[in-house]
Amino acid sequence: MAFPRFISLKWKLLLPLTLAMAVGTVTLTWVNDTNLRHTLEQTRRDDALRNEALLRFLIQQNERQLLDAGSALADFLVIGNSDALGLESASFLQPYWDQLSLNQGFQSLRLYDANQQLIIGFGSAAASDARVHVKLGKVLARERPDSVLHCAQTCQFVGMVPVLHRGITIGAVVVSMDLSGLLSAFRQSSGRDLAVAVDDAAATRLLTATSPALKDQFNSIDFTPYPQLVRIESALSHHDNKTYEWQKLRPLPAAPNTPLFVARKDVTADERAIKRVFLSNLITGVSVFVLAELMLLLALIWFMRRMNRVSSCLPLLGQGNWQQVRQYLRIPDKAPRDEISTLKDAALALAGQLETLDTATRDQQNDLGKLVDTLSHERDFISGLLDTAQALILTQDQRGVIRMANHYCESLTGLTENQLIGQDYFELMVAQQERQEWRARLLTHFTRDPAPLRFEAPLVTASGLRNITWVHSLIGQASGNDPLILSVGLDLTELKSAQARASYLSDYDTLTGLYNRQGFQRRLTQILLGAQGGALLLIDLDDFKAINDLAGHSAGDSVIQHMAERLRGLKPEPRLAARLGGDEFALFFDPMPDASLLQTARLLCKGEQNQHIATACIGITTLTPNGTGADTETLMGQADLALSQARSKGRSNWHLYNPNDGIRENLLDRTEQLALITDALHNNRLELYLQPIIDVKSGQPAHYEALLRVHTADGRTLPPAPLIAAAEVSGLIREIDLWVLQHVIELIARWPGLHLAANLSARSLDNPELPTLLRSLLQEHQVDPQQLTLEITETAALNHLAHAEALLSGIKALGCKLALDDFGVGFSTFQYLKHLPVDFVKIDGSFIRTLDQSEDDQLFVKALVEAIHGYGKQAVAEYVENEAILKRVTALGIDFAQGYHFGRPQPVQAVLGASPNQP
Repeated sequence: MAFPRFISLKWKLLLPLTLAMAVGTVTLTWVNDTNLRHTLEQTRRDDALRNEALLRFLIQQNERQLLDAGSALADFLVIGNSDALGLESASFLQPYWDQLSLNQGFQSLRLYDANQQLIIGFGSAAASDARVHVKLGKVLARERPDSVLHCAQTCQFVGMVPVLHRGITIGAVVVSMDLSGLLSAFRQSSGRDLAVAVDDAAATRLLTATSPALKDQFNSIDFTPYPQLVRIESALSHHDNKTYEWQKLRPLPAAPNTPLFVARKDVTADERAIKRVFLSNLITGVSVFVLAELMLLLALIWFMRRMNRVSSCLPLLGQGNWQQVRQYLRIPDKAPRDEISTLKDAALALAGQLETLDTATRDQQNDLGKLVDTLSHERDFISGLLDTAQALILTQDQRGVIRMANHYCESLTGLTENQLIGQDYFELMVAQQERQEWRARLLTHFTRDPAPLRFEAPLVTASGLRNITWVHSLIGQASGNDPLILSVGLDLTELKSAQARASYLSDYDTLTGLYNRQGFQRRLTQILLGAQGGALLLIDLDDFKAINDLAGHSAGDSVIQHMAERLRGLKPEPRLAARLGGDEFALFFDPMPDASLLQTARLLCKGEQNQHIATACIGITTLTPNGTGADTETLMGQADLALSQARSKGRSNWHLYNPNDGIRENLLDRTEQLALITDALHNNRLELYLQPIIDVKSGQPAHYEALLRVHTADGRTLPPAPLIAAAEVSGLIREIDLWVLQHVIELIARWPGLHLAANLSARSLDNPELPTLLRSLLQEHQVDPQQLTLEITETAALNHLAHAEALLSGIKALGCKLALDDFGVGFSTFQYLKHLPVDFVKIDGSFIRTLDQSEDDQLFVKALVEAIHGYGKQAVAEYVENEAILKRVTALGIDFAQGYHFGRPQPVQAVLGASPNQP
């Protein structure tokens, strides 16, 4: 669409004013709405802080109530009792317990002796917890009461008070109560619904709430931290035409299994009020805008009618129609007069003057036309040539006085042409430190050599020092006048700056200013050529990825910068300091005492939360004074191995490299083992061996366990344990597990009625697609899932308990059987047995192989069997090596047995013979 050639002044004024008023109206409405929402957000954040303080107070109040009750019970027990607690002294607690449970809502009361053995208990206590157990030990040792908020499936306050008799601790009273009182008190005080939750590995899980609807809505809420208050998170949700405000509150110090609290409030009325205020402001602004537009349009219409009368005659002045202009403007104006009246009078006067001047100028125009054209052409050419050049161009006489300067000289120096002409070239264009030298050289050069002179000199400008390269040439010799010097200068400042920047970036880290990896290694190589000892430290920050993920990369950069400042401030000062990349730093120290070196390492391991310095792991290697042949690559490799050892110890640890500790050899051995099993897997040199699992009552094989064997290219069979360990570390074990599952299911398909058990690694428990993959294999080979038993180790199940329970339930739903292997090794409690849907529990062979000799093992295995049967599982004994062990296994009621007494693992063909379905 073509733009119109003519637009009335009325519209040129009206449209910008309209746009300005519209923008102002919208901006004012938006600012009002933003301020209102900001105020509401600030109010909600303050409310969250109050709620967190209220929760902290209520928690302290409940814990104080528990400790007061426990202290009263302890004093009650001591009165009239002997030095030791027993059931006879504990019987006095029954009436007091009835009063506590009825009137104050206590959940449980427990009395322990000085050895933490339970004497008597009332009510329902939470499942035992390592944290509660440790707290109880500290109470007995320190003889001071303590409390803890214990959360598992539910949350309870637990108070522990020592029982002192004649100044000696003879036991402890442990009382507990649930959080119902806290939830009710919080709701009455704040008017909000409240829930208690814990952070699991996968998500936040609600334990209890004041409203069932709160649990139903929680999983769909997306919480975000308050700005500058990251420990408290908030969210808004919409359900059933209502708006709810959610708050995640953490009144307790951060620790494992520490609960958090989720508060919810109906803020529907607040949100609706904000919308009403916004609409009201918007309607008011639009109304005022429309009224102002109407008034402005009426004023402009009246004004433009008079303006048009004057403007319409102005073209006539250019045409020389003087009489017609006078006739058009001789119309009297009505009072009062204004600027348009003055403009009309000025137009009439101008018409008269123009008429007089028109005649006089016609003759002059003809004479000057040709001269102007010639001079303009020459001037424009020279001026354009000089002023468009991006170089300093000037002329000076042989005394250094400037005669001419182009526009680039003016813009670079900040001086006008009048300020440059007649001034000394060296005073204005050369820095003081080099002025005298170049004055003498330039002013004498052309007396003996007509060739151009080149030199580089700094120029001081308002924006800083500039690097200028000058070329001076002699001009004007043929004219007979005094010759001039033409000086042309090129500004090379940016080029030199870019060269310096490139040189800096090749050796230095831009974020910290320390050496980068390339610069550090280059300088370390130079130092090692003449070094008489020293120490190299590799530093790796703990949880740096979590800082980036949770707080953002700007927070991560801040942590890196604070760590760099810390390294610069070390005493003694390191000879080299570098950021090698990411969160990894390196230091090289000149020879120093071992105590100082280790003290420096311990200091760097510790973080400073107030200074935003994270904890770190450090690998250290030293260079002995008489060490020969030490190079950068060797030292870096040794420090990296030490750093790996430090990381394996956990957060905030250091390790000093020792060539005799075998770390390098172990790493090489593991690499070799991984290469062997990888080669065997890819070249089909894996084989399944079968070992029978015997029904103890019938003495017949109930099923077989499929065991993996690895063969080399020359036919040797390798020990499987180190190969499997290497595969576990590298992650190759998942691919091996898949190979075993495929071949076990194919074997069952070829041998009808065969029941096989296969082992699953801990890595496979992390694969959520395992049930789907297993279903696909069973359907592909048309195998009854009941013929397949999958075994997992106890330690793997405990380390992934929450995830393993869901995954195993999915496998169980397919119809497969499950077995828990190596049971008893990771023994802590039998409670988790009821959560795992296993059919068989295989007792670890370390308890079975000495069963015919050790009474302790007999007692322990008996307890294991009773627990296994109590949870409806069947027990399997491993490592049954002889008839004596079999008799003990039979006497203890174990259901199945496995071991060399019944047969060693053998190839499939040796155990089963030819398969009926095999061609």
